[in-house]
This record gives sequence, structure tokens and C-alpha cells, in this order.
Amino acid sequence: MGQVESTGLRSRFKVLAAGAIAFAAICVAGSLADALLPPDVPLDANFPSQPSAVELAYLRDAYAKSPNDWPRPRLLADADFTEMAALDIHPAPTDRELALARLGHDLFEDPALSASGHIACQSCHNRRLGWGDALPTPFGHARAKGKRNAMPLFSVGYKSTFFWDGRSGSLEHQALGPLTDAHEMANDNLDGVVARINAKEAYRATINAIKGDGNSFEAEDIVAALAAFQRTLERPTRFDRYLRGDQKALTDTQVWGLHIFRTKAGCANCHNGPLLSDNRFHNIGLSFFNRKLEDLGRFNVTGKIEDVGKFLTPSLRHVSRTAPYMHNGVFPRLEGLIRFYEAAMDSVGKRQPVADERKPQFDAALQKSPQLKSFKLTAAERAALVAFLEAL
Repeated sequence: MGQVESTGLRSRFKVLAAGAIAFAAICVAGSLADALLPPDVPLDANFPSQPSAVELAYLRDAYAKSPNDWPRPRLLADADFTEMAALDIHPAPTDRELALARLGHDLFEDPALSASGHIACQSCHNRRLGWGDALPTPFGHARAKGKRNAMPLFSVGYKSTFFWDGRSGSLEHQALGPLTDAHEMANDNLDGVVARINAKEAYRATINAIKGDGNSFEAEDIVAALAAFQRTLERPTRFDRYLRGDQKALTDTQVWGLHIFRTKAGCANCHNGPLLSDNRFHNIGLSFFNRKLEDLGRFNVTGKIEDVGKFLTPSLRHVSRTAPYMHNGVFPRLEGLIRFYEAAMDSVGKRQPVADERKPQFDAALQKSPQLKSFKLTAAERAALVAFLEAL
């Protein structure tokens, strides 16, 4: 009997000892985990410029939440910030709208829209070139060189302001610009365009099917079809997937780049919301006032002195596919674009001689947007920011 009791005691002791050891191991593991966590790492512009794997994991955890709970962006004076969100892509068109979009696709690729019969919409907005033409500025009628970069078309179906200077408020009205511009499609008016389209039997059959038998093309049908097609061009991005909860959509480096975008680099002051644009006009110092590349931007539309040198904030969606950058295409790569903002460079030249009648414009050109402030990135931070931009 004594031997049996002794054996039982030894068994219970072993169980208790094993439990104690396991509990101690859990405590030690917890202590180690707590030691590895960096609770004092700043989740702002002072985040480490050479972060460790643990610090990057800590940052990823901070951005695994809803965007409304992300670390706050570094916002400067007068910034109009909307929190980032996945873009709700329009549903695919059906029925009459689908037929109109297909017609718009055919018209988009047809050089018959131009006076010369040589230039189509896709000449400057090519699908394979990010819906641009990969040139600083495009060539148009008789090889005339344009003044401004051909804006990519991915997100035009979601915008309310068009052209770098914002002179148009609808896609349909925007289409009239290149059709009648002497340096682009060079039509004196739309009568010739309408006549050339109506002369094609396939187009007549299509418009009859859309509008009813006996109808022919009118100018408003052409721009409506072009607009319907352009509203179908947007596509989801890796960043959209991340914003919808797919944590694997971005690497640790890209999450770091997202944080830099929002804080140290200050990009989110102007590039925010689902379209990554505040849809406002800013003077970033690229008017080249009184120089060969001079372009006074929004001022040429409004005539207001305060608009000298201001241009519409472009959407950054698909930005890695839409080089070169800026209204005049002077930056061929994202790295150069980032360095421009780092230094807050200026093309105006403060000491140049200016005629008295242009002095008010000159003074306005010197007044850059308050959302611009110089910053300094390490090579690793710059690479992380580029990596993030490539996910947009």
C-alpha cells in the first residue's frame, strides 16, 4: 500500500512540476516578446530612417487597422485632406451604355476624328503607355509639339475637373478640346468630323441601333461615346486590395513607404482620398516664369493673379505606369520627382529682371503652395517611397 501511495505521489509531483515549467516558459516567452516590442517607436515623421525588422513589423501592425485609425498624416497649412480609401470601381456598363462605350472605343482609335486623318485619340493616350504617350509633351497636327504632358486617362471617369488648368468640367466637354485644337486634331469645327463619321456605314448602323433607325451621328453623339468609353478604363490596384484588408498586397517596405508618403514626405497633403488627389490647384514652383518653358497654368483660364503657376493635382493611381511627370513632363522617373519635392526646388529665379507690367504675375509665381515644405530622405527611405508608389 505504501509503495502504491509513493508511486502516486511521484506521478502527481511530475505533473505539477511539468505544469510549473510550462508556466515559467510562457512567462519567459511573454517577457521576451514584450522586450522585442518597440512601444516607444514614433509613428510619425520621426520613424527610424533605417528600421529593423521588428520596427517594420510594428509599423505594419499600425497600418493593419482601418485607415481612420492609421497614424495621422503630417498636414501643412490649408491642406484639404480626405482619408485614403479604396476606389469603388464603376460596374461594367450594360445595354445602351455598353453599346455606347464600344462605339467610343472604336472612335477613340479612329484617326478620322482628325482633320489630317492621321491622329486618333490613342495617338496621345495609348493603353500600353499608361493611357499617355510616354513623351514629355505630345506631337499633334503636322508634328506640332504640344505644351503640356498628355494626362493619363485611368481615372478620368471619376473626376469633375479636366486638363492641367481645369478649363473643363465634364468628360464630354473635355473631348471638344483636342478635337478643335489647332496643334492636336486641328478641326476648325465639328461639322467635318461629323460628316466623316456619318460617311462610314458601320458607324451609321451602330448609331441607328443606339438611337433608333433613321438617325445619323451628331457632334454630341461622338463626345458622349468617347466619354462612355473613357469611364470604363479604371482598374483596381494593389493598394486598393490592401485598403480592403488584404495585408499581403503590400510588402513591409511598401508599408514603410506608405508611412513616409503620409508623414515625412508630406505627399498626402495634396494626394489623398480614393483618387489620391485633392482636386485642387497648386503652385509647386514649375511655372518657369519668363523662361522658355513658361506656363502660367490656371491663370490662363481665370485671369486671377493668385492663380499664376497653379496646376491641377493629378491622381497618383497607376503612377508608376504614367511617366514622365508634371504638366510639362520634365521628370522621367519617380526618383527624380521625389528629389524635386525634397529640395522644394523652384524654376522661377527670384533675381531675374522683370518688366513692370509683369511684376504682379512674377510676385504671384514666387508664392508656392503652403502644402510644400522641404524634407530629407535617406536612400533607403527614398527607395521605400518609390516602392509604395509602384503599388498605387
